[in-house]
Amino acid sequence: MDVLLASLIDTLEALPEHPSVEGLRHVISKTKVLEISLDEYVRFSDKGYARHNVYGSRRCEITVLCLKKGQVTPIHDHGGAIGATVVHSGRMTEELFNRQPGGLIVPISTRKASLNEITTVDVSTIHRVLNVNREGLITVNIYFPPLTAMNIYNLENTRVEKWENFSQKQ
Repeated sequence: MDVLLASLIDTLEALPEHPSVEGLRHVISKTKVLEISLDEYVRFSDKGYARHNVYGSRRCEITVLCLKKGQVTPIHDHGGAIGATVVHSGRMTEELFNRQPGGLIVPISTRKASLNEITTVDVSTIHRVLNVNREGLITVNIYFPPLTAMNIYNLENTRVEKWENFSQKQ
């Protein structure tokens, strides 16, 4: 395992069981994420964005997302987890949404992140990630606790689908 990755894992595991979003951002900002060797986790797919598990424990999870030009994640929340994303390669576009009293999802803002920028999500965040650029997008994502279930939303109606990551369930 890459020495910097092992160091990041040790640092994350030393955090409180329920760190704050600000605390997570602070720890990641002190880490040289761009220098971590991710070659074994970088695999793009023609069928849609690719999500690769790097590390998982009962406390936290690290994943790498790979998106080709035009690929997008579904609109989703993080099932009660907080998270931080670092752009490892490319440029990320993120659309944020609010759930209206009747249950419909509406867009509220868009934010962009470039190389080595950090974005965060809290337990109430609903968003999707897009790659609208020519080059591939690679992000490193850290979640507390690990993602075991998320809600998947759509813009047409109030139906919510469940996503479960059985490999992370304890």
